[in-house]
Amino acid sequence: MTMPNFLIIGAMKSGTTTLYDSLNAHPQIYMSRLKEPHFFSYDGTENFPITNLEDYQALFRGVSNETAIGEASTTYLFNSKAPERIRHYIPKAKLIAILRDPAERAYSLYLMRYRANQLKTQISDYEILNYFAQLVHKKSGGTLNERYCASLKRYLSIFDQEQIKICFYQDLKSDPNTLLQDIYKFLGVDENLLIHKPIKRSNTGGIPSNKSLHTSLENLKKSFNATIGPLLPESLFQPLESIYTSLRNRNLVKAPPLPREIRKQLIEIYREDILHLQDFLQRDFSKWLEC
Repeated sequence: MTMPNFLIIGAMKSGTTTLYDSLNAHPQIYMSRLKEPHFFSYDGTENFPITNLEDYQALFRGVSNETAIGEASTTYLFNSKAPERIRHYIPKAKLIAILRDPAERAYSLYLMRYRANQLKTQISDYEILNYFAQLVHKKSGGTLNERYCASLKRYLSIFDQEQIKICFYQDLKSDPNTLLQDIYKFLGVDENLLIHKPIKRSNTGGIPSNKSLHTSLENLKKSFNATIGPLLPESLFQPLESIYTSLRNRNLVKAPPLPREIRKQLIEIYREDILHLQDFLQRDFSKWLEC
């Protein structure tokens, strides 16, 4: 059975969906229809969609003559067991990490969890910033404990450096074609295909204008992906996916900007990791330290 030869390992809310969609459009790249199987993160407790090897291999049943075969699961970067599991099943795999200003990422992830009703407390739109400020003050929430440098070192301790490509969300926003061309080269596919075409941002953030409609759309998508979706041919699946995305995005309005005071607190939480990452990658991250 076919296994992937590359993975997008995260980080969540750093442009992984846009990257997934962009790579999926390349004729020499096959991406699993299910974007986030999370197979290498599953330990028997999480509610992940793929929990065994047979179902995981089935995701790549449609592979024909593509050069690069991949999937994108955002839990892999910070999961302590994922690197060893990946090495066990696909030791030659190429790995792509995409990183974002951690303060921006923390706020974006919080807004995503608000949209998905995943917060421990039910809050209204008017309480969004106040509740986030409380979480930051308490240093409560998974993303506030996630650190880039230690996670990347974990991967680099068991994979060759040539197998890992580290990208940045800002580059995906400011110069996506150059970044994609660089990734094409890393994956060994034609670097000139689809370059110069506009890159459409996927899975955009915001807050729902109508929370009930948003919840209904999300529940409908989950049910569809678990039942009818896997049985449909690509020619039908993609148009339906586009309709869902269009309805979802039309119902989103701009979230309140991250206040300077909260960003300042987040920077202090992440400062040590940012400085370590700066030394480790020999890249300037001073913008991430600005209020």
